[in-house]
Amino acid sequence: MIQLPIDEITPGMVVARSVLGGASGVQLAAGFVLDESVILRCKRQQMRNMWVHMDGDETLPAGNVNDQLALQAQQAWKDNMGLLEKIGETQDFALESLAKFTSDPGRFKNIIATEHLKSIVDQIIRSLLSQEPLMVNLASMRTKDGYLHQHALDVTITATMIASRLKYGVQDIQDMALGCFLMDLGMIIVPNSLNEKKGPLTLQENQLLEEHPAVGFAILRANEGININTAHVAYQHHERLDGRGFPRQLIADDIPPQKTLGNAGGHIHRFAQIAAVADTYITAISPRPGSAEPQTPLAAMRLLIDEAGKGLNSHVVNALITLIPVFPTGTRIVVAKAARPMLVGHIGIVTKANILDKDKPEIILIMDKFKRKIKPMPINLEMEKGMEIQFMPL
Repeated sequence: MIQLPIDEITPGMVVARSVLGGASGVQLAAGFVLDESVILRCKRQQMRNMWVHMDGDETLPAGNVNDQLALQAQQAWKDNMGLLEKIGETQDFALESLAKFTSDPGRFKNIIATEHLKSIVDQIIRSLLSQEPLMVNLASMRTKDGYLHQHALDVTITATMIASRLKYGVQDIQDMALGCFLMDLGMIIVPNSLNEKKGPLTLQENQLLEEHPAVGFAILRANEGININTAHVAYQHHERLDGRGFPRQLIADDIPPQKTLGNAGGHIHRFAQIAAVADTYITAISPRPGSAEPQTPLAAMRLLIDEAGKGLNSHVVNALITLIPVFPTGTRIVVAKAARPMLVGHIGIVTKANILDKDKPEIILIMDKFKRKIKPMPINLEMEKGMEIQFMPL
């Protein structure tokens, strides 16, 4: 199996990893044989890449959660967002109306399928905490219509692993992870035209976008079974330690996020500090289709380090960095240096990340330097002396 750029996908290729789009987006099950019309729809949805089967290799690098659970989670998020959007259709989301809306969100009372969502999030947590060694290895596909629920899943996965590394108890992880999964429900107030706008936003557009955490908080507080700490993840995940965030420009000291659940004095909740780091990382490596280009994990780590102690909690950043392999599973690579010179320029994918020696994963070479298919050649870089690899952009 290989993850290819959408421009390299051709008719006859077989989908290897299922894709769930939005209400009008592309939805493809593993095993689907692609044709020209479906590939064109994928391009229209601004899908950047896709996992497809490759002759002679049946290796499918696994993500942090299996495809079935990932699809269940994304479908649950999509269903709940759809209900919110339908109920909110008659709401005037002009800026002057939002204060009244957030103070009286009765139309959303108990609309969230809380117990179902808790069950799915608990399954995600159990799956993650059973893995050894624990490392970030995300596998969800990005489509324009499906971006928000795919982003929600990846942030939840990443934040859960950070919390585990910080030695959080199970109940704390459950409350925080549910908040991460639901933190962008407030995006119902943001019109698609604004999300898809290229170039800078106007002052009023930016003000509207920055209200989505408050709207998400109001929606979650209207639903029994979702506690205040979970809701504060939605409210505060865009706040920054130095007061540069929104919607309330809260501040916090750069100390380990291991205090009591209460965060008095207008400081940022510890759960939200974890969500902010996870959200920043996921946005860097998997931005909204049609926006910025994806960054490599290494570049994203540099971004986190630059913000550590300023906008982001440095202790949370450090915890995440220990979990990120330089070459995650599924990364497409090219051989830059080799003791066997004929292998230089060969193309492959990472089949197993190495968290202990991040530059030496297990790979499988699948093409020569002319991009001609070769018999798959598995290589463990810990055993292959003198070989160096580089990212090959998708």
